[in-house]
Amino acid sequence: MAITDKSDLPLLQPRTSTLLNLNTTQTSEPTLLQRACHNIRTDRFRLLSIGSVVGWIALGVIVSSAVLAPKQLEDFTHGGVSTHAVQNQLDLMASCATVGTDDGDTMEISRTKKGTGWFLGGNDPEHVLTELPPVHSLDELPENWDWRDYNGTGISLTTSVLNQMVPRACGSCWAFATISALSDRIRIARFKKTGRLDTEVLLSPQVLLDCGMRSFGSCHGGDPRFAHKWIHEHGIVDLTCNPYIASHPSWMGGGDCAATQCHTCNLKGECFVLEDPIKYRISEYGTLNFTTSEEFQLQAMNEIYHRGPIVVSMYSLSPEYRQHKGGYILRDSTKYPGTTHVVSLVGWGTDAKTGIKYWIVRNSDGTNWGDRGFFLAERGVNIYNIEGHATTKHYRTK
Repeated sequence: MAITDKSDLPLLQPRTSTLLNLNTTQTSEPTLLQRACHNIRTDRFRLLSIGSVVGWIALGVIVSSAVLAPKQLEDFTHGGVSTHAVQNQLDLMASCATVGTDDGDTMEISRTKKGTGWFLGGNDPEHVLTELPPVHSLDELPENWDWRDYNGTGISLTTSVLNQMVPRACGSCWAFATISALSDRIRIARFKKTGRLDTEVLLSPQVLLDCGMRSFGSCHGGDPRFAHKWIHEHGIVDLTCNPYIASHPSWMGGGDCAATQCHTCNLKGECFVLEDPIKYRISEYGTLNFTTSEEFQLQAMNEIYHRGPIVVSMYSLSPEYRQHKGGYILRDSTKYPGTTHVVSLVGWGTDAKTGIKYWIVRNSDGTNWGDRGFFLAERGVNIYNIEGHATTKHYRTK
């Protein structure tokens, strides 16, 4: 029967007792007692109906939690949940905080030889095979460059802005900056080779959390230099293989983490490892070598212009940055200690009205933050220590 109005909907149709209907047909004016009985029975029936529905929902939730969740967790962790503590040195690295707390409390920032809070000690790991064309002056590079608008064509060669804080808070900015910049470079390299704008490849930050906990990163911070090194050695899969869960389990199963990055499940809830997934590798990686702000600009801009976005660290707990809503260039002359956050530089520019030079920076707090996930920071003044250290990588198309 077709439903023509709300009265035809069974859950919205008023319900009354059959006995009560018979009684009311015999008496034109129901007594006070009859009206009271009618109300009590109606309310009782409604309460019982609602209680029944709520009960079935609760039972379904309990069954799902007891049966499905443990199975999925077991399949993805190979029968174990991490009980290993992250290295103390790693715990003291950047919290990847972008807004801090309302009362201004912040995590203690570790200071290393390089004066930054998110790099492990020791020499910079690198594997460099090719050198970029040298530049000796900023005049040799474009005044404005933005990979979101490739060469002024309106074509964006950057990949989607992601959110490290969903489904839960996790200090994984280092992983997101690493995979976002590399995902961009894959898109750029393919476009330069074919001239086609293919479907974007979004690499999995969860792989770096899974496989890097014991050596280079976790939800308490991490080191993009060694993340690049790991990707160079093992390759990395995309998000469809290993979705982000904002957790950092160490690998305790029978298989090597690098070899078991890709998972899938069937309709029965059974999950398993794909043996030969598509992996993306870095052919080269390294860090910028500079001593002055101008040298940093030259090297960073040269790298961005020829190959794509780079990864940098910054101090993220300043009041202006924490409250940034976008729409203007961040300028702050305050000197802050170390760094607490990792982001990627996707371009640079000069404001036509004021002449202020700026970096175009991508964050990892989703598109509702700043300018659709990006922000502009004054260039050449080391604002928020953003010009203190940078890592690069190179993806070659086959």
